[in-house]
Order: sequence, then C-alpha cells, then structure tokens
Amino acid sequence: MSINLCTPQIILIFRRFKRPVVELDINGLNLIGTTPLMKKLITILTLFIFASCGQRTAIKPFKLTIYNSDYSLAYTLKYVLTDRDLQITFKGEIAGEKDSTLFTVALKPSYALHKLSNINVSSLQEYYENPCIRDGSQIIVEFDKDYKNKTIQLSNFYQKDIGLAIEFINSSTPKRYKIWYDKTTLLKGQQDCK
Repeated sequence: MSINLCTPQIILIFRRFKRPVVELDINGLNLIGTTPLMKKLITILTLFIFASCGQRTAIKPFKLTIYNSDYSLAYTLKYVLTDRDLQITFKGEIAGEKDSTLFTVALKPSYALHKLSNINVSSLQEYYENPCIRDGSQIIVEFDKDYKNKTIQLSNFYQKDIGLAIEFINSSTPKRYKIWYDKTTLLKGQQDCK
C-alpha cells in the first residue's frame, strides 16, 4: 500500500500509535499527549513533507500559441496558453479588421499544466502530416519553453503532446471556441494512409 504524503492521509501514519498523536481540524494540527521532543519532531517532519510536496508540483514557465485558421471565412483564432492563463484572440484577415480578445481565464496549477510544462520542445518535429489528406485540419503551434522556441505545423495529424495541450484548452473554454482535433478520427486517417 502506498501513501501519498502530499494529502491529509499523512494523519493516518501518526494514528498508528496506541492513541492519536496528531489531529487535523479546521484550525490546523493539534499535537495530543506527546512529549515536547515528540511535538518538535512531528512538527519538523510535517513541515518537511509539505515543503517537499510544493517543490514537486512546481510548474515550469511555458507559452504555447495555437493558430486555428478558417481560410474560407478569412479569420484565425489565436490561443495563447501559459502556465498561468489562457487567452483567445480573434484575428481578422481582411484589411482594416482589428484583433479582439474573445476569452481570458486565469489558470490554477494542475496536473495537466504540470505535464504540459514538462514537454521536451526539442523532441517535437517541425512538421507532422497525413500525406493522404490534402485539406482538413491545419494547425500551427508555437512552443516557447526554457529559452527554446519551435514552430510546429500539424496537417491532419494527431501528435500526443499537442493533443494534450488542445484537450486542456478545450476543457477550459466555452464550446464555441473549442478546437477540432479529434484523436480517433485523426489516428484512423493516419492508419488508413499506411
């Protein structure tokens, strides 16, 4: 049995003594029936565990920009995802049209953002395509992280790291701003092309 020390389950460890040594309530930790030395030891151990939990979940700064264009309607939706927020901008491609912000949301640290911040930018190719389909899904992605920048074009192709980013964006936005990037359909197209 594994115990995640970054959750209140830690209290179970201390309750294995004959009587409860630590209780967790709304006001914080209460040390019950312990010697002063034991209280200090438990306090130091608890602080150490919670401090190490915070370090483990740190999200590295990154910026991922996705351009989702509809050439037939002469506009592009620009999605800028960072470790802190998500912003969607309308970019008109007709002369005189001004860009306008459609949606902005501040993001809380999460497991998905942590995974995105750990993507190795160097491992991404610049171009992914399904050569059997000429039209369809055309997405351009710019990824900035660790002083590295890479532009990636996806042409009817499912790439798992970019797929993770698009799934996160789609889960954070209203339906009308979702990016079409259907894993099943794209992978089937890639399989049928072989």
